Order: sequence, then C-alpha cells, then structure tokens
Amino acid sequence: MKNITLVIFTLALLGGLMPSLSSAAVTDYPFEKVAENTWIIHGPLEMPNVGNQGFMNNPGIVLTSEGAVIIDPGSSVQAGEMVLRMLKTVTDEPVVAVFNTHIHGDHWLGNQAIKAAYPDAPVYGHTEMLTMIEDGVGETWIELMDKLTEGATQGTRVVGPDHPLGNGDAIKIGNKTFRIHHYGQAHTRTDIMIEVAEDSVVFLGDNVTTNRIPRMSDGNFIGNIDSVDNILKLGATTWVPGHGKTGDADMVRGYRDYLAAVYASARQAFDEDLDSSDVKPIALKATVKYKDWAGYEGEIGPQGAQAYMEVEAAEF
Repeated sequence: MKNITLVIFTLALLGGLMPSLSSAAVTDYPFEKVAENTWIIHGPLEMPNVGNQGFMNNPGIVLTSEGAVIIDPGSSVQAGEMVLRMLKTVTDEPVVAVFNTHIHGDHWLGNQAIKAAYPDAPVYGHTEMLTMIEDGVGETWIELMDKLTEGATQGTRVVGPDHPLGNGDAIKIGNKTFRIHHYGQAHTRTDIMIEVAEDSVVFLGDNVTTNRIPRMSDGNFIGNIDSVDNILKLGATTWVPGHGKTGDADMVRGYRDYLAAVYASARQAFDEDLDSSDVKPIALKATVKYKDWAGYEGEIGPQGAQAYMEVEAAEF
C-alpha cells in the first residue's frame, strides 16, 4: 500500500494531478438575481490581491431561450471556472455567448474557462479591444494579475473576443436582443455598454461603478460623463455597474456626478492659474461624499491631475 501511495503522489507531482497553490480554485461567490432572467455576482471591491485571488468584477448571466449568455467572466481562468460552477446553481442551460465590456483584464481573462467548456460560444467585444489584444495588451494583463496575486492566476492564457462589435449593433440570441452602446473614449477606448432590450437591463462595464473608484488612466473624463448621460436616456430599470452593487438610475448618476466633480475641480484650478498638483485639495472637498469608496484615497490625486491635463488640452 505504501508503494502504491508513493506512486500516486509522484504521478501527481509530475503530471499535475494535484493542483498547486498558484492554481487554487477561486472562492465561490453566489449569483444574485437582479432582474427577470438576469443574475450578477457582485465581486469584491478591493484591487486584485492574494486574498481575493484576483477576482473583483461583476460577472453576469442572462438567460435566453437558447441558453445562457455570460457578461465579463472575470480576471483569470480560475475566476472563469468559478463563474461556471456558480452558473450551475442557476441553470443547467449551456453557455451560448459571452460579452466583454472592455479591455481591462479583470473583466475578461476568464474567457479561457468559458471557451474551454463551450468552444462554439462566440465571444463579443469592441473592435478596438480585438486590436489591442493583437498588439499584446492581453499578455500585459496576465503578467499584472500574476504579480498582484502572487501567482494565484497562473495558467491563465489570453483568450480574447472573436466577434467584433460597434455602436448600434444588435445581437439577437434566442428571445433576447443585446444592443451595443459605444460613444467613444470613456473609461477606455474599448467600452461597450450592453442593453438587454426586452428586460430593460443595461450592463455598464466600468463606465459606471459604485462604492469603488476605478483608475481612469485609459479614459477621458468628459467622454465618460457624456457616455453616461447618453446611456441614461434609455430609461432602463436595472443598471449593472462594472464594480459594486446593481442599482437604479440614481446609482448611475452618482458615479457621473463624481466624475463631474473631479473635472470641475480641475477646471477651477486651471482657471485660477494653479498647477495640476493643486487639484487634489479642491477635489477632496468636492468629492467628500465618496471618501469611503474603495480606491478613493489612491485615485483622487492622479485623477485630479489627469483631469487638469484634459482641461488644459481642451484649451489648445
């Protein structure tokens, strides 16, 4: 018996039969029903780290008459596998499509797990997202996630969208219509917001977050504000942010107001002939009601400086 045990243990080490700590399964997070036919996992609000194993976004599922559609399956192959496990608590229907809201890897690196389980399911993303992945941005995100989680996302590979989308596209899947809204650079250049027309649900990606301040270094303040103002015209009932709890239109306006306050602070500093470094104390006062949001302390300074540069650029 000892010899058999030794052989099994050796084979496990050599053949990968025993999972290593770096590929441990992501903790299960439950799907919450937020609308008829729509469920969301509301992920942790902190940055990717060892504790959350990199998982931090809001994966969603929409049930159609053909099967399940997944939106943003997470930050790693392990996160994608968790989404599939939790999908089984909601439905036994197969996955028939995936949508990725933008280029930031915490939202889409889980594609790998979905495609492994459902290789025929198309993966949709903005056309610019496909171009950026071809240029190597996906590999950069894999390296970043691996570093931030100290190896918890090892084994993740780049599996990007294979079906490009643009503003105004409408993808019919069974009895549901997924309408695509893209109004230019907002949180990134690649953002799509996805309207599930029949159910009055909108997936906002990181164009809107709640209780978490995301980085804006790939985005544009005025572009993001305009995108939010445009999407609000839909008058939808259920709004799903990229991070934080699903809510109503007031939640959407809350994040828009944060962006507007930062930009107005930068405008004030510019008009008073101050430097970009002077935006932060103005913005701290203007955004005090957001001070407890995750990421606020680290982002308010860089975002104020970025907004100042945007104000400056608009003058020339």
